[in-house]
Amino acid sequence: MNDQFNEILEKIADELDIPDGIYKQIVERYNAVGQWLKRDGSVVRQYSPIIYPQGSMRLGTVVKPITDDDEYDVDLVCELNQIKKDEITQVWLKEKVGEEVKSYASANSMNSKPEEKRRCWRLNYADTYKFHLDILPAIPDGTAFTKSLNDMMLVNQWSTLAIAITDNTSPAYRLYSQDWPVSNPKGYAQWFTSRMMPKSVFKAMESHVEPIVEFRKKTPLQQTIRILKRHRDVMFEGNSDDKPISIIITTLAAHAYNGEVDLLSALLRIINQMECHIHYQGEQVIIPNPSNPRENFADKWQKHPERRKNFQKWLGKVKNDFNSILTYTDILTFIEALSPLLG
Repeated sequence: MNDQFNEILEKIADELDIPDGIYKQIVERYNAVGQWLKRDGSVVRQYSPIIYPQGSMRLGTVVKPITDDDEYDVDLVCELNQIKKDEITQVWLKEKVGEEVKSYASANSMNSKPEEKRRCWRLNYADTYKFHLDILPAIPDGTAFTKSLNDMMLVNQWSTLAIAITDNTSPAYRLYSQDWPVSNPKGYAQWFTSRMMPKSVFKAMESHVEPIVEFRKKTPLQQTIRILKRHRDVMFEGNSDDKPISIIITTLAAHAYNGEVDLLSALLRIINQMECHIHYQGEQVIIPNPSNPRENFADKWQKHPERRKNFQKWLGKVKNDFNSILTYTDILTFIEALSPLLG
Protein backbone atom coordinates (compact mmCIF):
# COMPACT_ATOMS: atom_id res chain seq x y z
CA MET A 1 0.00 0.00 0.00
CA ASN A 2 2.86 2.38 0.81
CA ASP A 3 4.25 1.87 -2.69
CA GLN A 4 0.93 2.98 -4.17
CA PHE A 5 0.71 5.98 -1.84
CA ASN A 6 4.26 6.93 -2.80
CA GLU A 7 3.45 6.68 -6.50
CA ILE A 8 0.41 8.93 -6.08
CA LEU A 9 2.40 11.52 -4.14
CA GLU A 10 5.15 11.50 -6.77
CA LYS A 11 2.62 12.13 -9.53
CA ILE A 12 1.17 15.02 -7.52
CA ALA A 13 4.62 16.50 -6.89
CA ASP A 14 5.41 16.29 -10.61
CA GLU A 15 2.07 17.90 -11.47
CA LEU A 16 2.92 20.78 -9.11
CA ASP A 17 6.10 21.49 -11.06
CA ILE A 18 6.25 24.30 -13.59
CA PRO A 19 4.66 23.22 -16.93
CA ASP A 20 7.13 22.39 -19.69
CA GLY A 21 5.82 25.11 -22.02
CA ILE A 22 6.20 27.90 -19.49
CA TYR A 23 9.52 26.48 -18.30
CA LYS A 24 10.86 26.56 -21.85
CA GLN A 25 9.81 30.19 -22.25
CA ILE A 26 11.44 31.14 -18.93
CA VAL A 27 14.72 29.49 -19.92
CA GLU A 28 14.69 31.27 -23.30
CA ARG A 29 14.04 34.67 -21.70
CA TYR A 30 16.59 34.03 -18.98
CA ASN A 31 19.27 33.16 -21.51
CA ALA A 32 18.34 36.13 -23.70
CA VAL A 33 18.67 38.60 -20.81
CA GLY A 34 21.96 37.03 -19.76
CA GLN A 35 23.42 37.28 -23.24
CA TRP A 36 22.20 40.86 -23.56
CA LEU A 37 23.95 41.94 -20.37
CA LYS A 38 27.27 40.51 -21.57
CA ARG A 39 27.04 41.44 -25.26
CA ASP A 40 29.70 43.65 -26.90
CA GLY A 41 27.67 46.86 -26.61
CA SER A 42 26.69 46.39 -22.97
CA VAL A 43 27.75 49.11 -20.53
CA VAL A 44 28.52 46.42 -17.93
CA ARG A 45 30.44 44.03 -20.21
CA GLN A 46 33.82 45.39 -19.06
CA TYR A 47 33.00 44.14 -15.55
CA SER A 48 32.64 40.52 -16.72
CA PRO A 49 29.03 40.02 -15.68
CA ILE A 50 28.01 36.56 -14.48
CA ILE A 51 24.34 35.68 -14.67
CA TYR A 52 22.83 32.94 -12.53
CA PRO A 53 19.45 31.94 -11.08
CA GLN A 54 18.61 32.07 -7.41
CA GLY A 55 15.67 31.03 -5.25
CA SER A 56 13.22 28.25 -6.06
CA MET A 57 14.11 28.17 -9.76
CA ARG A 58 17.71 27.37 -8.89
CA LEU A 59 16.76 24.89 -6.17
CA GLY A 60 14.19 23.07 -8.30
CA THR A 61 11.35 23.75 -5.85
CA VAL A 62 9.08 25.93 -7.99
CA VAL A 63 5.39 25.32 -7.34
CA LYS A 64 2.67 25.92 -9.90
CA PRO A 65 0.31 28.74 -8.79
CA ILE A 66 -3.13 27.71 -7.56
CA THR A 67 -4.90 29.70 -10.28
CA ASP A 68 -3.99 30.52 -13.88
CA ASP A 69 -4.20 34.23 -13.01
CA ASP A 70 -1.11 34.01 -10.79
CA GLU A 71 2.37 34.29 -12.28
CA TYR A 72 5.77 32.74 -11.70
CA ASP A 73 8.50 34.75 -9.98
CA VAL A 74 11.92 34.02 -11.50
CA ASP A 75 14.93 35.44 -9.65
CA LEU A 76 18.35 35.90 -11.17
CA VAL A 77 21.56 37.66 -10.19
CA CYS A 78 23.69 39.90 -12.39
CA GLU A 79 27.05 39.83 -10.64
CA LEU A 80 29.66 42.30 -11.92
CA ASN A 81 33.28 41.31 -11.31
CA GLN A 82 36.56 43.25 -11.37
CA ILE A 83 35.04 46.00 -9.25
CA LYS A 84 34.98 46.69 -5.49
CA LYS A 85 32.60 48.28 -3.03
CA ASP A 86 34.89 51.21 -2.29
CA GLU A 87 35.04 52.10 -6.00
CA ILE A 88 31.29 52.51 -6.58
CA THR A 89 28.02 53.20 -4.82
CA GLN A 90 24.96 50.98 -4.65
CA VAL A 91 22.98 53.46 -6.71
CA TRP A 92 25.65 53.45 -9.43
CA LEU A 93 25.48 49.66 -9.68
CA LYS A 94 21.69 49.62 -9.65
CA GLU A 95 21.48 52.25 -12.41
CA LYS A 96 24.15 50.64 -14.60
CA VAL A 97 22.37 47.29 -14.60
CA GLY A 98 19.04 49.09 -14.94
CA GLU A 99 20.28 50.88 -18.04
CA GLU A 100 20.87 47.53 -19.72
CA VAL A 101 17.58 46.06 -18.52
CA LYS A 102 15.72 49.05 -19.97
CA SER A 103 17.57 48.83 -23.27
CA TYR A 104 16.78 45.10 -23.45
CA ALA A 105 13.07 45.80 -22.95
CA SER A 106 13.15 48.50 -25.61
CA ALA A 107 15.09 46.40 -28.12
CA ASN A 108 12.63 43.55 -27.68
CA SER A 109 9.55 45.81 -27.87
CA MET A 110 8.23 44.63 -24.52
CA ASN A 111 4.76 45.90 -23.67
CA SER A 112 5.64 46.61 -20.04
CA LYS A 113 8.50 48.88 -18.99
CA PRO A 114 10.99 47.47 -16.45
CA GLU A 115 10.03 48.20 -12.85
CA GLU A 116 12.57 49.31 -10.28
CA LYS A 117 12.06 47.38 -7.05
CA ARG A 118 13.79 47.88 -3.71
CA ARG A 119 16.68 45.59 -4.60
CA CYS A 120 16.18 44.53 -8.20
CA TRP A 121 14.80 45.32 -11.64
CA ARG A 122 11.71 43.49 -12.84
CA LEU A 123 10.88 42.47 -16.39
CA ASN A 124 7.21 41.56 -16.77
CA TYR A 125 6.13 38.89 -19.20
CA ALA A 126 2.76 38.44 -17.49
CA ASP A 127 0.85 39.67 -20.54
CA THR A 128 1.93 36.60 -22.52
CA TYR A 129 3.71 34.01 -20.40
CA LYS A 130 2.55 34.69 -16.81
CA PHE A 131 5.97 35.21 -15.26
CA HIS A 132 8.41 37.96 -14.45
CA LEU A 133 12.19 38.10 -14.12
CA ASP A 134 13.68 39.86 -11.10
CA ILE A 135 17.27 40.86 -11.86
CA LEU A 136 19.40 41.58 -8.78
CA PRO A 137 22.55 43.72 -9.32
CA ALA A 138 25.50 42.48 -7.29
CA ILE A 139 29.28 42.40 -6.92
CA PRO A 140 31.49 39.74 -5.25
CA ASP A 141 31.91 40.18 -1.49
CA GLY A 142 33.28 36.85 -0.31
CA THR A 143 36.56 38.14 1.11
CA ALA A 144 35.03 40.94 3.16
CA PHE A 145 32.12 38.77 4.31
CA THR A 146 34.43 35.95 5.41
CA LYS A 147 36.56 38.42 7.37
CA SER A 148 33.50 39.88 9.08
CA LEU A 149 32.43 36.40 10.15
CA ASN A 150 35.92 35.60 11.42
CA ASP A 151 35.90 38.84 13.43
CA MET A 152 32.73 37.56 15.09
CA MET A 153 34.35 34.14 15.71
CA LEU A 154 32.01 32.59 13.14
CA VAL A 155 32.92 30.14 10.38
CA ASN A 156 30.92 29.26 7.30
CA GLN A 157 32.21 27.09 4.47
CA TRP A 158 30.18 28.96 1.85
CA SER A 159 31.07 32.50 2.95
CA THR A 160 33.50 33.08 0.06
CA LEU A 161 30.54 32.96 -2.35
CA ALA A 162 28.78 35.94 -0.74
CA ILE A 163 27.77 38.96 -2.81
CA ALA A 164 27.10 42.61 -2.01
CA ILE A 165 23.72 43.75 -3.33
CA THR A 166 21.79 46.97 -3.81
CA ASP A 167 18.91 48.18 -1.65
CA ASN A 168 17.44 51.64 -2.19
CA THR A 169 16.27 51.76 1.45
CA SER A 170 19.82 51.32 2.74
CA PRO A 171 21.27 54.42 4.52
CA ALA A 172 24.45 53.96 2.49
CA TYR A 173 22.66 53.55 -0.85
CA ARG A 174 24.13 56.74 -2.35
CA LEU A 175 27.40 56.73 -0.41
CA TYR A 176 30.84 55.27 -1.00
CA SER A 177 30.79 52.77 1.81
CA GLN A 178 31.75 49.25 2.88
CA ASP A 179 28.30 48.92 4.42
CA TRP A 180 26.36 47.10 1.70
CA PRO A 181 23.59 44.52 2.15
CA VAL A 182 24.92 40.98 1.79
CA SER A 183 23.37 37.91 0.19
CA ASN A 184 24.67 34.46 -0.64
CA PRO A 185 22.41 32.62 -3.12
CA LYS A 186 25.24 30.45 -4.46
CA GLY A 187 26.26 29.48 -0.95
CA TYR A 188 22.68 28.60 -0.04
CA ALA A 189 22.29 26.57 -3.23
CA GLN A 190 25.46 24.62 -2.46
CA TRP A 191 24.26 23.96 1.09
CA PHE A 192 20.88 22.81 -0.25
CA THR A 193 22.59 20.52 -2.76
CA SER A 194 24.71 19.02 0.02
CA ARG A 195 21.48 18.23 1.91
CA MET A 196 19.69 17.01 -1.20
CA MET A 197 22.48 14.68 -2.31
CA PRO A 198 24.84 14.27 0.67
CA LYS A 199 27.21 11.90 -1.16
CA SER A 200 27.39 13.81 -4.41
CA VAL A 201 30.13 16.19 -5.40
CA PHE A 202 28.85 19.64 -6.26
CA LYS A 203 30.56 21.11 -9.30
CA ALA A 204 30.46 24.89 -9.44
CA MET A 205 29.19 26.27 -12.70
CA GLU A 206 31.85 27.98 -14.84
CA SER A 207 29.71 29.47 -17.58
CA HIS A 208 29.17 33.23 -17.61
CA VAL A 209 25.45 32.60 -18.03
CA GLU A 210 24.76 29.57 -15.87
CA PRO A 211 22.11 27.30 -17.44
CA ILE A 212 18.92 27.53 -15.45
CA VAL A 213 18.12 23.98 -16.56
CA GLU A 214 20.99 22.59 -14.47
CA PHE A 215 18.91 23.11 -11.34
CA ARG A 216 15.70 21.44 -12.54
CA LYS A 217 16.11 18.24 -10.53
CA LYS A 218 13.57 15.89 -9.00
CA THR A 219 14.61 14.34 -5.71
CA PRO A 220 12.51 13.33 -2.68
CA LEU A 221 13.55 16.52 -0.89
CA GLN A 222 12.50 18.79 -3.76
CA GLN A 223 9.26 16.89 -4.24
CA THR A 224 8.46 17.15 -0.53
CA ILE A 225 9.09 20.89 -0.54
CA ARG A 226 6.73 21.30 -3.51
CA ILE A 227 3.98 19.45 -1.63
CA LEU A 228 4.58 21.47 1.55
CA LYS A 229 4.49 24.77 -0.34
CA ARG A 230 1.28 23.82 -2.13
CA HIS A 231 -0.32 22.78 1.18
CA ARG A 232 0.64 26.21 2.55
CA ASP A 233 -0.72 28.03 -0.52
CA VAL A 234 -4.05 26.26 -0.25
CA MET A 235 -4.28 26.89 3.49
CA PHE A 236 -3.45 30.59 3.19
CA GLU A 237 -5.13 31.39 -0.11
CA GLY A 238 -6.13 35.05 0.09
CA ASN A 239 -3.62 35.81 2.87
CA SER A 240 -0.29 35.86 1.08
CA ASP A 241 1.25 38.58 3.27
CA ASP A 242 1.36 36.52 6.45
CA LYS A 243 1.70 32.97 5.16
CA PRO A 244 4.90 31.03 6.02
CA ILE A 245 7.63 32.10 3.64
CA SER A 246 9.21 29.59 1.27
CA ILE A 247 12.79 30.07 2.47
CA ILE A 248 11.83 28.98 6.00
CA ILE A 249 9.96 25.91 4.75
CA THR A 250 12.83 25.02 2.40
CA THR A 251 15.53 25.47 5.05
CA LEU A 252 13.77 23.47 7.76
CA ALA A 253 12.83 20.72 5.29
CA ALA A 254 16.42 20.43 4.04
CA HIS A 255 17.70 20.21 7.63
CA ALA A 256 15.16 17.50 8.46
CA TYR A 257 15.81 15.43 5.31
CA ASN A 258 18.03 12.44 5.96
CA GLY A 259 18.64 11.04 2.51
CA GLU A 260 15.38 9.10 2.20
CA VAL A 261 15.14 7.56 -1.26
CA ASP A 262 11.38 7.74 -1.70
CA LEU A 263 8.96 10.63 -1.38
CA LEU A 264 6.65 9.06 1.20
CA SER A 265 9.50 8.38 3.64
CA ALA A 266 10.98 11.83 3.05
CA LEU A 267 7.64 13.56 3.60
CA LEU A 268 6.94 11.72 6.84
CA ARG A 269 10.39 12.40 8.27
CA ILE A 270 10.43 16.04 7.24
CA ILE A 271 7.01 17.03 8.59
CA ASN A 272 7.78 15.37 11.92
CA GLN A 273 11.34 16.69 12.26
CA MET A 274 11.18 20.26 10.89
CA GLU A 275 10.39 21.72 14.28
CA CYS A 276 13.56 20.22 15.77
CA HIS A 277 15.63 22.64 13.69
CA ILE A 278 14.02 25.80 15.06
CA HIS A 279 16.12 27.48 17.76
CA TYR A 280 15.07 29.82 20.53
CA GLN A 281 16.85 32.64 22.32
CA GLY A 282 14.47 33.59 25.08
CA GLU A 283 11.28 34.60 23.30
CA GLN A 284 13.04 35.10 19.98
CA VAL A 285 12.80 32.41 17.31
CA ILE A 286 16.02 31.71 15.41
CA ILE A 287 16.11 30.01 11.99
CA PRO A 288 19.64 30.75 10.73
CA ASN A 289 20.52 31.14 7.08
CA PRO A 290 22.91 28.20 6.48
CA SER A 291 25.03 30.35 4.16
CA ASN A 292 25.02 33.42 6.43
CA PRO A 293 25.00 32.74 10.19
CA ARG A 294 24.37 36.44 10.84
CA GLU A 295 20.94 36.24 9.17
CA ASN A 296 17.83 34.96 10.90
CA PHE A 297 15.06 34.00 8.48
CA ALA A 298 12.52 34.45 11.29
CA ASP A 299 13.72 37.92 12.33
CA LYS A 300 10.46 39.57 11.26
CA TRP A 301 8.37 37.36 13.52
CA GLN A 302 9.00 39.64 16.48
CA LYS A 303 7.59 42.65 14.64
CA HIS A 304 4.83 40.56 13.03
CA PRO A 305 3.79 37.95 15.64
CA GLU A 306 0.93 36.80 13.41
CA ARG A 307 3.53 35.32 11.04
CA ARG A 308 4.95 33.16 13.82
CA LYS A 309 1.43 32.14 14.80
CA ASN A 310 0.55 31.28 11.20
CA PHE A 311 3.70 29.22 10.77
CA GLN A 312 2.98 27.23 13.91
CA LYS A 313 -0.64 26.80 12.80
CA TRP A 314 0.47 25.58 9.36
CA LEU A 315 3.12 23.22 10.76
CA GLY A 316 0.62 21.69 13.15
CA LYS A 317 -1.94 21.25 10.37
CA VAL A 318 0.45 19.77 7.82
CA LYS A 319 1.70 17.25 10.39
CA ASN A 320 -1.83 16.29 11.40
CA ASP A 321 -3.10 16.13 7.81
CA PHE A 322 -0.42 13.85 6.41
CA ASN A 323 0.11 11.71 9.49
CA SER A 324 -3.64 11.07 9.46
CA ILE A 325 -4.22 10.28 5.79
CA LEU A 326 -1.16 8.04 5.60
CA THR A 327 -2.90 5.68 8.00
CA TYR A 328 -5.61 4.98 5.41
CA THR A 329 -5.71 1.57 3.78
CA ASP A 330 -7.90 2.47 0.82
CA ILE A 331 -6.45 4.21 -2.24
CA LEU A 332 -9.64 6.05 -3.17
CA THR A 333 -10.07 7.40 0.35
CA PHE A 334 -6.41 8.48 0.33
CA ILE A 335 -6.86 10.39 -2.93
CA GLU A 336 -10.10 12.03 -1.77
CA ALA A 337 -8.40 13.15 1.46
CA LEU A 338 -5.51 14.71 -0.50
CA SER A 339 -7.76 16.79 -2.76
CA PRO A 340 -8.75 19.57 -0.30
CA LEU A 341 -5.18 19.75 1.04
CA LEU A 342 -3.41 20.28 -2.27
CA GLY A 343 -6.10 21.73 -4.45
